[in-house]
Amino acid sequence: MMLALAGCGSGSGDESGQGGMPLVATLPSIQAKVFSIYCVGCHTDGTAPFGLRLDPEFSAGDLINVVSPRDPDPMHPTLIRVVPGDPDASFLIQKLEGTQAPELGGRMPDGGPYLSTSTINVIRQWIQDGAQP
Repeated sequence: MMLALAGCGSGSGDESGQGGMPLVATLPSIQAKVFSIYCVGCHTDGTAPFGLRLDPEFSAGDLINVVSPRDPDPMHPTLIRVVPGDPDASFLIQKLEGTQAPELGGRMPDGGPYLSTSTINVIRQWIQDGAQP
């Protein structure tokens, strides 16, 4: 999250039609069209920033109802990576939109290009629908 690395954010920002199928509001679709393309360059293996792995076998368990280690008060957490049913409270959305507090790092993917609004809206819809794995 803190370093701009080759491979992080190396996409066009428009994932809606990659691979012949449109991006839809399910974790498998988001995994294939977003996380596995734009995020795993940095968010994989034991070196993943803040322990957030977004490779397929870890993304659900590292996102859904997981408190970010950046949370200033883990006893009363406010930085939950994905809050099912509440995209605005989800730290993932804040990071993708760049609306998080400045002390919590930059917008993701680090260094851009950033995801398109339509792509972020699909991720918002998945969260709104309950963030099913």
